[in-house]
Amino acid sequence: MKLQEKTGRDLLRQQFFDTRAHDWDARNHSPELRRQVAAMLDELRIEEGMTLLDVGCGQGILLPFLRKLVGERGRLIALDTSAAMLSGVAERDAGTLAIHAPAECIPLLDCYVDRVICYSAFPHFTDKAAAAGEFFRVLKIGGSAHVLHTGSRDFINQLHDRYQEVAGDYLPSRQGMETLFRNAGFSSLCLDEGENHYAFSAFRK
Repeated sequence: MKLQEKTGRDLLRQQFFDTRAHDWDARNHSPELRRQVAAMLDELRIEEGMTLLDVGCGQGILLPFLRKLVGERGRLIALDTSAAMLSGVAERDAGTLAIHAPAECIPLLDCYVDRVICYSAFPHFTDKAAAAGEFFRVLKIGGSAHVLHTGSRDFINQLHDRYQEVAGDYLPSRQGMETLFRNAGFSSLCLDEGENHYAFSAFRK
């Protein structure tokens, strides 16, 4: 996809994350939430040696858990639009490739990764259809994409409305997510949602 110029809304959102990057994980990920994240990742059937793409990686909160799953033979790629957030990636996992780019224009070859994991980031993508299309493009046949949150859809949407810079950055409805990912080419979709978790999975057959 051709990279589009950032809008005023995009720049406001990026500034929001840039200015909070230095202590983002300390403020947002308690030990209990870290254990919850690890448990969610354990459900994804990630195997040793896989190549994983963490889209909207932030400071790299997922990386230690992902490294444990893929081992030293596995390859981790972390992508984010905030350079300030990406500055923390090397501290989490020195072997991770950090990429400064938007989810709507991922600079990777087609059919390159085994899993796309998007934790606590999908609502902030300006063009969600384009992002879903990129997830599909970079996935290998038989691969899967996962949109994860440690909260329900309603909780996430209400949380974002507390901040002007990300107000309106919503997780789509179940039907909306299914439409986005089915139009992108995914043929098998499932959603597991509860009061304290949200896990949407899409599979490339």
